[in-house]
Formats: sequence, C-alpha cells, structure tokens
Amino acid sequence: MPKQKIVKAEQFDKDVPIEFFMIEDNIELFNLDYHYQCNFYQIYWFTKANNTLQQVDFKSYEITKDQIWVIYPGQMHNINPTGVEGYFLSINKDYFNRIITQEFKEQSFRLNPPLWFELSEDKKELFKAIMFLFKQEWDSQKRTLVLEKYLSIYITHIQDLKELSKENPLIDTRVHKLLELVEKHYASHSPTSFYADKIALSVKRMNELVVKSTESTLNQHIHNRLLLEAKRLIGYSELNIQQIAEELGYSEVNYFNRFFKKNSGLTPLEFRKQVKKVQ
Repeated sequence: MPKQKIVKAEQFDKDVPIEFFMIEDNIELFNLDYHYQCNFYQIYWFTKANNTLQQVDFKSYEITKDQIWVIYPGQMHNINPTGVEGYFLSINKDYFNRIITQEFKEQSFRLNPPLWFELSEDKKELFKAIMFLFKQEWDSQKRTLVLEKYLSIYITHIQDLKELSKENPLIDTRVHKLLELVEKHYASHSPTSFYADKIALSVKRMNELVVKSTESTLNQHIHNRLLLEAKRLIGYSELNIQQIAEELGYSEVNYFNRFFKKNSGLTPLEFRKQVKKVQ
C-alpha cells in the first residue's frame, strides 16, 4: 500500500500544455510508494491490465483492459503500473478547460470524479489511430497546435462513448456553473444566497434546479466538497487539526470537529488513525 504521504505534482515540462507517454515505457513515472495530487488533468487508456488497482480519493478501483480514465486536478491518485500497458496524457488545467467543448464539461461533470469509460470493440482501431498520431508528433516535433488538434479529436470521440451519455446525463448549464462556484468557494462558507445571486435566481429556484439535476441540494454539495478536502488534508498532509480547520475556513477547531464527526462518523483524529492503519 502507498505510504501516508501526498506529493503535489506538476507537469514534467511546464512549457508544453500537453504531454504524451506510453505507460509501459515509463514505469518509473507511475511506480511510486505515495499518493500524488496533480494540478493537471490526466487521461489514461489502459490497453492491458492485470488485476491492477488504483486509488483515487480514498477509494480503490480495479483497472480492466480498454478502460479510459480521466483524473481531475486536485484528486489524490496512486496506481500500481505492474502489468499495465497503455497511453497517458497530462494536460494543463487551464488549457484543457479552454479547448474542450461546453457540452463535454456539462456531461462529464460529477461531484466526485474520477470519470471512466469502457472502450467498445468497434472503437479500438479508431482510438489506436489517434494515439498513433499523438505518438508520432510527440516523438518528433511536439507542435502544440498539432497536439491540440489530436486532443480535440480524442475528446470528441470520448464523448461518443455509450457510457458517457448513459451515466452522465446532460445537466442544466446554470447547475454546472453553480458546481464550479462550489469548487472555488466551498471553504469560504458563503450562504446559499451568494451562489443564487451569481446566476440571478432565488435560493428556492436555485435549489430546485440543483436537486432536479443532481438529487442533492447545494448545501449538500458544499458539505460534500468540504468533507472531501478535509479527508485529503487529514489523511495525507502533515498539518495538525487546528491548521486544517483554518485552511478550510473554520475560526474554531471545535466547529470543524463537529462538522467532520457529523458527516463522516469519525473525529478527525480517528479518521487519521484509520488511514494510517491501511497504509
């Protein structure tokens, strides 16, 4: 199991917004004994997997052949690359958000990624051709404009995968904007009226939209996001509980302790001990 440690990771070449790697040729990049938290998007296509597990934000997932995974910026991630082959793309966060279509952002958004898809047999040759072009350009000139075109084609075909429309129905654009605002402001403890004002709706109407699209109220989304970040910091940082409470906008550590116990069933210290036991 990975150690109770989290490393902040940045792209290997900061001057290139898109990076391409063959997993089997770069095992050392993935064979790590700690979790890492990236500031960029990661897209994996596993063409071979041997009962491999990866961990994303306290959950373990079995990787199977011909799965495509999207790991979001900020997520804690660890993968055992033994017996794994495939393609890996790292994409600058701002760059990714600029070039992907609004439709993809809306359909793919989940409060708790990662996002993953099964690649059907009839799509494999098409995806292999796209990756061939990626590799050819990456191994030669690394022209950003060309890589961007290939990435756009890749994402367009990911949108076409059956699982995307089935598991991630299109949500109201206003709800998507609200969830983006939650991501930016969850630690500010702003009232729901703050969010309603941003989309020019009443609090009641805003919550109706959010519940219809996500089956949760906006407050529940805020609390879930706070809880996830609290778990990340408690489980994998060296900050003490007082420091974590302050990081998450709590003026009193007792308020934070009560929030965490109510929503997780454990005190922060109990949760930290639990995480240590499974390392």
